[in-house]
Amino acid sequence: MHRIGAVAAALLTALVLAGCASLPSGSASLERSRIGLDSVDGRVGDLRLLSVSIASPGRRGSTHLAGDSAALLLTVANDGQDDDALTGVDADVARQVVARDGDGPAQERLDVAVPAGGVAVLREVSGEHLELSRLQETLRSGFSVPVTFEFRDAGTVTLQVPIRTYEGVRPDRLVEHSS
Repeated sequence: MHRIGAVAAALLTALVLAGCASLPSGSASLERSRIGLDSVDGRVGDLRLLSVSIASPGRRGSTHLAGDSAALLLTVANDGQDDDALTGVDADVARQVVARDGDGPAQERLDVAVPAGGVAVLREVSGEHLELSRLQETLRSGFSVPVTFEFRDAGTVTLQVPIRTYEGVRPDRLVEHSS
């Protein structure tokens, strides 16, 4: 009896996953994203946005308070034959999204090169990353927020980006920047 239940569960899972894979592709937003436990992947044109997440300091359930900042981490892979660039990021939960290199000054104008056949890595809080500045509301681990990414040539894509726990980095390294 347990085998029949396991087979039925496997078939049901396969059907659900097949149905999710056949979502209409007319929209470059949530239908074009895979939501994982702590990150989301998306695609626009020849570009793949990989492991996109908002870092949250401390244990599960920790928060970024309104007025603070939060690191937005991702990798962009360019499967095309032409260079592109990330030129804008918008999130209603933040007054602006800036680029940072570790604790360096905020770069308000985004122009992150994504070379043909290459990647742009914006994953290290201690290195190059994006930052949601002057949060408009409190962000809590385990929830997600819509973030729109704009590329010079590929266009825009909106992803539902999860807020995750980022262990091993002091919380003040994520929220105590001056713009």
